[in-house]
Amino acid sequence: MEMNCMKIYLKLSAILFFLLSGVSVSTGSPGISKSKRAYYIKLITNKYPNQLTNPQKKTRKTFSQFGYGLYEFPVPVFPISKFIEPGKFGYQSYGKPDRETEKNGALYTCSGGFIDVSHMRAAVDWTVYLTFKLIVDTTDFDLPWEAGRLSLHFKNIGQLTINDIARMAQKIAFERLVWHEVASWHYHKPYHKFSEQSSTFTPEDTYSNMLGTMIGKNVALRLLKDTTSRSYSDITTEEIQKTISSLQPLSTKKESKRAYDIVDLDKQRKLPEGQRNTDVWYDSKIVFHDQRYVFKRYMNIGPEISPWLVPGSEQLGCSSYQAPYTLEVPQFTHDGNSFYKYYEFRITPDANMFYNHKKNRQLHPPFGAFTTQHYDKIMAQIDKEMAQVLLPDFDKRDNVDPTIYYSHVHKVFLNKPVQEK
Repeated sequence: MEMNCMKIYLKLSAILFFLLSGVSVSTGSPGISKSKRAYYIKLITNKYPNQLTNPQKKTRKTFSQFGYGLYEFPVPVFPISKFIEPGKFGYQSYGKPDRETEKNGALYTCSGGFIDVSHMRAAVDWTVYLTFKLIVDTTDFDLPWEAGRLSLHFKNIGQLTINDIARMAQKIAFERLVWHEVASWHYHKPYHKFSEQSSTFTPEDTYSNMLGTMIGKNVALRLLKDTTSRSYSDITTEEIQKTISSLQPLSTKKESKRAYDIVDLDKQRKLPEGQRNTDVWYDSKIVFHDQRYVFKRYMNIGPEISPWLVPGSEQLGCSSYQAPYTLEVPQFTHDGNSFYKYYEFRITPDANMFYNHKKNRQLHPPFGAFTTQHYDKIMAQIDKEMAQVLLPDFDKRDNVDPTIYYSHVHKVFLNKPVQEK
């Protein structure tokens, strides 16, 4: 009995000694050690300095529309179409696309729906850039200007693991690309050369962006661990091919066009009534510059993002039991802390987004500076505006054709607007 009491006394004394002496028992810092960070900094600055520069020196404009065989004017000349053959992506360039080696366009995948490859590539570049930037320099910085100032503020970055940093870069890159969609809805003359409302939050945009950030995270981590001195282009090209292959792409451009036909109102109207698909998303008969040609838009920005798969995709060679491959927008570190504990992404919009100063007219309800933690409020405002143009439930697959309620629609083969209402 006395021996047991003595053991307890010694244990308590030892604990008290550590508490009083200020000595703490290490549980292992989750962050990157100084020596490891120094190694990564040297690796990045020596081998991948280009990936620390503006990841969007030039926007990839090869494919920015939803659908194919579209026309700018009622006269059917110069159709807008661009598709890509699975397995023939060419080589990823960084920041400024190389048209000779980098192939862009659209394709359909059985579990990922439509993929806009140019959106996906841009997201890859953004994610790698942000991962490397956060390793090399943890101080605050601004992203390149687009429709306003984009400011990043960081705190306690030293507590994050390398995987946490890559996942946080994913999240920031995705939020940056969401802002591009928000800004596009506000692009108008004379503030912007062309309106981009036709290509804002179309069914494939958000998923393609998120898919690109996932690939970018994998690329960044591979580059940091690679010992074979392979280039950014080599590893990224390999990761893109691997990811797209896992989504079961259709094998030809012709098949991807058939996928679009299934959700094209004009194509379905030409079929016998019993063979039509009523879950349609756009009308190729409406001219491209009328933003209502895509009357179904994808507004979900997470935390889970599932692709829209076309109905009856088994006729394209997909399984009738095909499940969509859902992506997750990273929310937490490995130990369960919100990433917003470590960064703040503040966007201060350019006031010109909301006004036509030449005509002294307000075009959109203005909003002020906000942080991406409160993106939901901005999205709610965009949703409300879109509903006025595209009609309510524009973001739902409800088998309803809203175009019968549209007035003054410009259509291909017609020389003047028609009143359908």
